[in-house]
Amino acid sequence: MGAYLVAVLVIGLGAIARPVRAQSVTAAPPPDPKALATAPAAPTKEPSVAAPTEGTTAALSAGGLISTGNSRLTAFTGSGAFEYRKGNSGFGASILGNYGVGAPPGQEMVTTAQNLQGRLRYDQYFVEQAGVFLIATGRHDRMQGILFRFNLDPGLKYLFIAEAARALWVEGGYDFQYDIRRDEDRQVLDANKNPVLDPNGQPVLLDKTATDHSARLFAGFRNAFNEEVTLSLGIEYLQSFVETTRNRLNFAALFAAKVTGGLALGFGFTARYDHAPLPGKEKLDTTTSVSLIFAYTDVAAEPPK
Repeated sequence: MGAYLVAVLVIGLGAIARPVRAQSVTAAPPPDPKALATAPAAPTKEPSVAAPTEGTTAALSAGGLISTGNSRLTAFTGSGAFEYRKGNSGFGASILGNYGVGAPPGQEMVTTAQNLQGRLRYDQYFVEQAGVFLIATGRHDRMQGILFRFNLDPGLKYLFIAEAARALWVEGGYDFQYDIRRDEDRQVLDANKNPVLDPNGQPVLLDKTATDHSARLFAGFRNAFNEEVTLSLGIEYLQSFVETTRNRLNFAALFAAKVTGGLALGFGFTARYDHAPLPGKEKLDTTTSVSLIFAYTDVAAEPPK
């Protein structure tokens, strides 16, 4: 199914959202709760291990749209992120989901978007700028043909810039992926998207489950232009060890403008490319969104001296 636009009203504000059939989403960085909830201070020296930035940050975003009459559409979206840092250890959790149904006049409503993802992350720092991490992600995506996808990502992280107003970091490691595919999306198709049959006239099906092993590279950047405006970027590349032609590229951007207190208006864009999706699925998915985000933090804007 091709990509399409869905209008989303997010907590009382008009928004334009494009639900997609996401690929592996280990790359897509969640909204930066600290950047949205705190006013960045002037650039400081890189913090030391003896005085790390500690505390809790959290962010919530939710919205939806219901349209009746000649245009029938129901869509809901929501996400949440939580991060906790104590000493040299960090813990994070996030959840996001999208659901939509729609139909032209006189036709039955059909599902146009249905996905749910949860992620857990643990970081252990050797020094303030470097450490190891482990990410576990579970996802269901009906439109992409994924009943359940599990990703496990261990690796190394290094921060080139670790300041209150900006950050630049890279991650490298390994990605393990395990898929359970929907039966409806396992049928092999030819170049004309017609079912492929075996010698007995039965449809040829892909395996119900599949595993993949990949190298993972990720780069992230965050910059606070002033006390009100923040830009966050993230890009991830995964190269399969199993098949050299199988690779994935994920990109995400979030431009956030603070409204008041912990309230911010966010403009987001994501693009996910899968070189070898399931039969009949598009290789590239994109999302463009406008949302209202509420964030909380008890982390000091500037690390203690």
